[in-house]
Amino acid sequence: MTDPTPLDITNIPELRQLIAELRESKKPRLLKQDRESVAILMPLGTTRSQQPPATHKDIWTDYDAGKVQTALAQSAGTLAGVNRERLLTDIRNQRSQESTHRQF
Repeated sequence: MTDPTPLDITNIPELRQLIAELRESKKPRLLKQDRESVAILMPLGTTRSQQPPATHKDIWTDYDAGKVQTALAQSAGTLAGVNRERLLTDIRNQRSQESTHRQF
């Protein structure tokens, strides 16, 4: 990231209030204009590198092979009658579209 150009908000009360809220919550805010994401405001001192590392849970801890086999047996036939080529085309089309509704 290049060095951002400073913006003095001393005489902009609305932005000063927003900054006060950011400092209080210590959480970033996504700015939108007409449902389009345009910027992120992030209070200084709260970047990811300064937060404690996440603890990694072993994904296999609660694994139960019997439950998996039961779930697979129950789902058998769920897609019977579905046009396979149409389904794959729809999935491909959806993956190629950019979503403007993603949350950060």
